[in-house]
Amino acid sequence: MRGPAKTVAAIHDLSGVGRCALTVVTPVLSVLGAQVCPVPTAVLSAHTAFSGIAVRDLTDFLPAYLAHWRALGLRFDAVYAGYLGSPRQVEIVSDFLKEQEAAIKVLDPVMGDDGRLYSGMAEEMPEKWRALCAHADVVTPNMTEYALLTGEAYSLAPRTRAQAEGMLKKLLDMGAKSAVITSLPLESGLANVYMRRGENRMGLCAFERLAAHYPGTGDLFASVLTGALLRGDALEGAVRRATDFTRLCVERSMRFPTPVNYGVDLEPLLPLLWEDAANKTRE
Repeated sequence: MRGPAKTVAAIHDLSGVGRCALTVVTPVLSVLGAQVCPVPTAVLSAHTAFSGIAVRDLTDFLPAYLAHWRALGLRFDAVYAGYLGSPRQVEIVSDFLKEQEAAIKVLDPVMGDDGRLYSGMAEEMPEKWRALCAHADVVTPNMTEYALLTGEAYSLAPRTRAQAEGMLKKLLDMGAKSAVITSLPLESGLANVYMRRGENRMGLCAFERLAAHYPGTGDLFASVLTGALLRGDALEGAVRRATDFTRLCVERSMRFPTPVNYGVDLEPLLPLLWEDAANKTRE
């Protein structure tokens, strides 16, 4: 029988409508048996694919928020950071990561999509994120974020295995202990690829391309990955579990007429994660 729930400091934005960031992170990690302690970096009425949204940046609030946690002497089993809205937020999070020495640190450098930074994001954010990656146990960029982090030209041209391994090594050279690149196009098809520092062998989880693109799937993937690592899965198993569950949610969502901006229909499938976690607990 397991002891008390693992704790995760989840540093993400909160969107009222559209499944992404904290509205994905919280249920996924909770059903995997972790207590989520949110650190909201911004509050939005809906995520940025909607028009006319209301936004409140919380940069100025974060120092007091985390100062209270320091006063309480809180130590977390994991720190999982995603959207950071300003260079100052990166600096605040960097200091927090240094204090949480024993925590598993999963960093998802949410900066852009389709080859460019999100509108309104400061041009120096890739440089700031590069420095932050030195604290990561696992960093999980998509193809856009990989290009922004490394300075390479954005391209979805199929890569050879050797090229993909070279891409992962560039991320590891930034200081991360492990790297995962999501939805990387290989000559054999799409895959989530991964590598640990000190290894020359790339692992991969291949999957079939689906004719749909939902916001928040990167958050879903990284959340399942974080929960699996907390439960003791090796990186290989965590990537496989995250790949399979994300794909299952997309496949289910494609069967319904819900607009894609609302994200994947994950709630009915959360019991599958719970059952998987419960089975692992009994092992």
